[in-house]
Amino acid sequence: MLLRSQKLFYLLVVFVLLVLVSAYFLKSSNFATNNFWFGFLAFSLVTILVGYYLGVYRVFGPIIKQVEALMAGAEYKKVFLNRKDEFGLLAQFFNYVTKNLESVSHDLKEGNRMMSELDLASEIQRSILPRAIPMVDKLDVAARTRPAEEVGGDSFGFMQKGRQTFLYLGDVTGHGAPAGLIMMMVNTLLYVYLEMSNDTKEWLTKTNLTLKPRVNGTMFMTTVALRWDPDLEKMFYTGAGHEHILIFRAYEGVCEAIASGGIALGMTDDISEIAKEKELNLKKDDVVVLYTDGIPEARNQASEMFTLNRLKDAVTRNGKLGTAAQVFEGIAKDFRAFVGEEPQLDDITLIVMRYTGVPVVEVGKTTETSWGQI
Repeated sequence: MLLRSQKLFYLLVVFVLLVLVSAYFLKSSNFATNNFWFGFLAFSLVTILVGYYLGVYRVFGPIIKQVEALMAGAEYKKVFLNRKDEFGLLAQFFNYVTKNLESVSHDLKEGNRMMSELDLASEIQRSILPRAIPMVDKLDVAARTRPAEEVGGDSFGFMQKGRQTFLYLGDVTGHGAPAGLIMMMVNTLLYVYLEMSNDTKEWLTKTNLTLKPRVNGTMFMTTVALRWDPDLEKMFYTGAGHEHILIFRAYEGVCEAIASGGIALGMTDDISEIAKEKELNLKKDDVVVLYTDGIPEARNQASEMFTLNRLKDAVTRNGKLGTAAQVFEGIAKDFRAFVGEEPQLDDITLIVMRYTGVPVVEVGKTTETSWGQI
């Protein structure tokens, strides 16, 4: 394919040849009979042609050729011109643009690689968190989580030890890949230390002893751990700097907020003197609600926060709807109505547990998925 500069050059060649041939063969013309003027015309035209080639086409042609290669997606080269005029400036501009394009191309490839790794990390995280909610003796449970990014810092789990069910909810500072790594580490440690622990205090204390030396001072995980004993029909908890525990008192029709207390995992070497296991006094049909700060701190279009009080109101309105799943959906519906289409800025997890007192034959069997809309 000929470049425009090449076409112009060839047209000039043809024009010069036509003029010379015409001047020679037209015997009646003064140009043809006067050798001086004929020579002068030939010299002028050749001079113009050579000047154009040396001054324009020879310099501008290579630049255009590389630009065309770039536009066609073909291999291109840098243009080296030792000139300080417009052509030199144009060559520098071409080299600058292509250098930036190469940088952007590298960034895109690197971004694709990182996205692939984040997708893998997200899949690993999903395999660690419960894909479905276990059926717990005398307790009806519903729980879901929704990370703000591919990898989140929220974590929860349900673990059986004998007849008892241990469960926890944790929230790592920040979100994204670093928070996700801490979350997966804590989750693994909790599974390991469950067999060595008799209560929630010992469970969190042992986990913290291993976690603290392995994280920097700015990364920690707020946690609340609960222990449900179906034989005693009692629930116990130990707080590690997490949010409030909400209890809908079915008989009174009110929502109570209990500070979980304690200090977050990873903040200090030993939490044994701070952590305490306490009992939650529950009556039949009472509902226990656990959450991460992504819910009360979520904002609507007017930049208003959902707040703990609005969450308590939502629990109060929906606490008598029936099953844990129905209560969960009622709270989630109120939350979505407030937030609207505003983007999610933090990880969100919500757990609802209703004390039914009804024995479950197949303890540990899973029910609905734990991933979904909140």
